[in-house]
Amino acid sequence: MKKLNKLFGTVIILAVIMTATQSCKKKELGMTITLKMKTTSVTVPQKALANTIEWTSGSVLIREIVFDGELADGSSVSITHEQLSEIDLITGTATPEINVVIPAGEYTDVNLGIEIQDENDVPSVIAEGTYTDASNNTTPIRFEFNSGEVFEADFDSVVFDTNTAPTAVIDFNPSIWFSVVTSEMLDSAERINGVILVNETYNTDIFSIVADKLDDATEGDFELEDD
Repeated sequence: MKKLNKLFGTVIILAVIMTATQSCKKKELGMTITLKMKTTSVTVPQKALANTIEWTSGSVLIREIVFDGELADGSSVSITHEQLSEIDLITGTATPEINVVIPAGEYTDVNLGIEIQDENDVPSVIAEGTYTDASNNTTPIRFEFNSGEVFEADFDSVVFDTNTAPTAVIDFNPSIWFSVVTSEMLDSAERINGVILVNETYNTDIFSIVADKLDDATEGDFELEDD
């Protein structure tokens, strides 16, 4: 029987909260999308590398949120909200908070995209932790990612009104990204000042497969909860 270890994972939560808005022509019910995040525990088989890494800190820099929806009456809604906000991977705190107001109604198709920052040399995604090898030796590890990745959540049919609280859930979990890396790769990885640094410059073999796994994990779903 394979031993299972629990590791923290992070889930981006886009909670849709009702709010009242008013246009110049008539009163319209609107909804506010508030970007929130929470940490969860995930269970990964022992053979996965993520079991030997404890992630202790990290952040993701968001630059844009795009909402596209088709309403049942044939009209469409397209909103692009540009705002820089840093999300702490451990606490889930977004600074500053992100809020996007969208029209309420019956939607036949919805897409919500979150784009991360990539316009300078500062990493848009950082994850830091400790790697423990088979001999119980520990080494600091740092992952840096700098690309305009878009995390998306889709839903075919959803009603945004006072009776529902849709939530867009997108996994953002470094343990899953590193599950494709072998312990042998980490054991032989180059150390930079004693740290296993994984980015586009150092340990590029590891970076390439982790970045591919990150790209595969960018899809999410809407979950509906009754108030």
